[in-house]
Amino acid sequence: MNGTTAVFSSPNVGTWNCIEAHVKLNDPGLSNGIEEFWIDNHLEASSTNLNYVGSYSAYGINAILLENYINSGAPQAQSRYWDNFVVSTQRIGCSADVVSIAPPQNLRVIN
Repeated sequence: MNGTTAVFSSPNVGTWNCIEAHVKLNDPGLSNGIEEFWIDNHLEASSTNLNYVGSYSAYGINAILLENYINSGAPQAQSRYWDNFVVSTQRIGCSADVVSIAPPQNLRVIN
């Protein structure tokens, strides 16, 4: 599912965005699942009538991963910073001043 805001493109390097995602698994045997996401309080994309689990009913979502996947591999070293990661049962919404928050300076990652 693609949105319209290219948060990882060159013009947006160094900016912070509030990204919210919502996933609702389908009921077993039905196609009533939902996937949608917002960037800075703007709905970017939404899909409904999804069938994630078929008729399987033993488990729900059991992991959340934050990653970027590039099919043929990244063309250069890349990094992403995540802050204030929250898992909730309902939408929280972004602060009105989300775009005015300055990114951290002089970050250093040591592996």
